[in-house]
Amino acid sequence: MLIGPEETLIEHESSANITSKGNGTITSVQWMKDNSPLSSSSRIIFSSDNRSVSISPVERSDTGEYQCTYSNPVSSETAKLTLIINYGPDGVSITGPDVVDSGVQVFLSCSANSEPSASFSWTFNGSDTGVTTDKYTIDKTDFNNSGEYICTAFNRFTNKREFKTHALFVQEGGDEGGLSAGAIAGIVIGVLVTVGGICGLIVYLTKTNTIPNISLQQKGEASRAAQRGQEPDLHYEEITDSQKARENRINLEKINEAETYENVAYKNEYENLKHGVLNQPRTPEP
Repeated sequence: MLIGPEETLIEHESSANITSKGNGTITSVQWMKDNSPLSSSSRIIFSSDNRSVSISPVERSDTGEYQCTYSNPVSSETAKLTLIINYGPDGVSITGPDVVDSGVQVFLSCSANSEPSASFSWTFNGSDTGVTTDKYTIDKTDFNNSGEYICTAFNRFTNKREFKTHALFVQEGGDEGGLSAGAIAGIVIGVLVTVGGICGLIVYLTKTNTIPNISLQQKGEASRAAQRGQEPDLHYEEITDSQKARENRINLEKINEAETYENVAYKNEYENLKHGVLNQPRTPEP
């Protein structure tokens, strides 16, 4: 038979001593745990006659079935004892969405490493919800469900507790008629593509001189003119040869016209002098 501890064993706090007893001729004693040989370590120490074992401190991995076999050349007999190491809770986690549309059903699930299984409680924005299961259900979300959800796990044997926080945001959508997150992302991408196309077209037209540029000096003059309250006089950098030729032709026509006018005026004055009519006083009428 095996005699083990009767008190509750707590991880990292308790020690466990297992002692074997038997009658008859005993030539060997063998220890096993979960059908595998039990070896000594810094925590597991065997007595000199190998009939007892001490584990200190216990860990959760020490949970299991311990077996001690007495044997002699004629027969053998095995005794068994199960140890349960209580631990936790730790590793508390909450699974569930972070962002949801309004008008949908939401499940939040809480879990923890614990022996025995932990009990759970939920709070929302600092207030007790009254939910004491590992799952928290929202039948139909609205904007008031946005906030901080806290799941607290508690182990009555270890008297320890641990909590985890989960933030939930309820956005417009679903039954409210809003756009889903995917639709919003599609619109944003479409706008970016359109803006990129426009910028590319402007760069192309500028590089091909289709759109005239204003020199830095002219920009400065325009800025100073604007400060004086005057209209800036903008000049284009690029003037084609046909425009220059047309301006030269117009200027030449103006010069010819002026010279023709001067020649005509001079000729008329000469004719008047020749015939003695220039500055000749008129005969008063009777």
